[in-house]
Amino acid sequence: MYPEEHFHSTAHEVLVVSSGRARVQFGGDDNPAAVTVEVACGDAMLVPAGVSHRMLEDIEGNFEMVGAYQLEAEHWDMCYGKPEEDELIVRIKDLPWFDRDPLYGDQGPAVAC
Repeated sequence: MYPEEHFHSTAHEVLVVSSGRARVQFGGDDNPAAVTVEVACGDAMLVPAGVSHRMLEDIEGNFEMVGAYQLEAEHWDMCYGKPEEDELIVRIKDLPWFDRDPLYGDQGPAVAC
């Protein structure tokens, strides 16, 4: 995860920590409802398109994670909340949600959303 606050307008993202520990933030710096959590090896996160995220601190110096995007996503983009990205943000509402939970399959909690 990058230290710069960013989000994606073309795809939802699944993140899995493969080593280390880090403090990460979901929701932008200007968002009063932003959430900061510590994640560690084995933790998995589903980040809906449009949700800003970034790494605040690599706690042990060996933090790594793997990111994956929906198969239907032709291209994942990087958005930073700049005014020139406004037309990209509009398309988020039209993105399909998961038909199958990327971690738990057909009965997973993500398909209930």
